[in-house]
Amino acid sequence: MALGVNALTTWDRAKTTLGFSDEQQAAVEFLIDAVSATANRISGRKLKARDYADIRIDGPGRDSIILPEFPIVSLSGIYVDSSRVFGAESALGITEYQIVSDSGIIRLYSGNFPCGIGNIKVMGNLGFAVIPEDLELAVLEGVGCNRRRLEAGTTGMRQVSADGAVTSQYELGLPLSVREVFESYRSPR
Repeated sequence: MALGVNALTTWDRAKTTLGFSDEQQAAVEFLIDAVSATANRISGRKLKARDYADIRIDGPGRDSIILPEFPIVSLSGIYVDSSRVFGAESALGITEYQIVSDSGIIRLYSGNFPCGIGNIKVMGNLGFAVIPEDLELAVLEGVGCNRRRLEAGTTGMRQVSADGAVTSQYELGLPLSVREVFESYRSPR
């Protein structure tokens, strides 16, 4: 099994960090993909860098647009066209705009992006080319936690001790430490 496009860590990293054996690779890769998908869902964006050939944005009538995915690794084209044909004549030159990579903002040096629906097309590589350490560690923690629960047969359950008595309760999801990291990458848009 190969890791999917959303994987925020690698099999080798999980194996080394969490001490998995080669026989566990398929199950661990499944968990990496599942926890990475959860990170994307909680953050409201695709965190790992990938190429986008056709992001359509509504023109805001302001000098800047905010891309739905960020950071910006590279841009291969920005087109502004009210007819949404996006021919070569509608391409912006690289000297016409500034990129604020970490925020996913493209700002015109002069003028405004015209108001419109889907009248701006952006092409580029967006997301984290290098996964931040806290994000990768949170994915590894989620993988380890889920693997232990699956092996113990306690998926969906947790043990709670109060006043000397131990009871089982339904697990509410990822450990809070993992969820907090995923939430810290939430898109502000």
